[in-house]
Amino acid sequence: MKNEKIICYCSNVTKDQIIKAMEQGARTLNDIRKMTGACTLHRCKELSPKGT
Repeated sequence: MKNEKIICYCSNVTKDQIIKAMEQGARTLNDIRKMTGACTLHRCKELSPKGT
């Protein structure tokens, strides 16, 4: 089951991508950042439709 909910708006990373990174060995936020690019542009709050 795919979960296309966007978690990181600045890098357009979905929940499914984060789950896959964890299945492939990511254990820390830094691991997830390296594997998906999430939270690397530091613009999520600005780009999120909810401003969060």
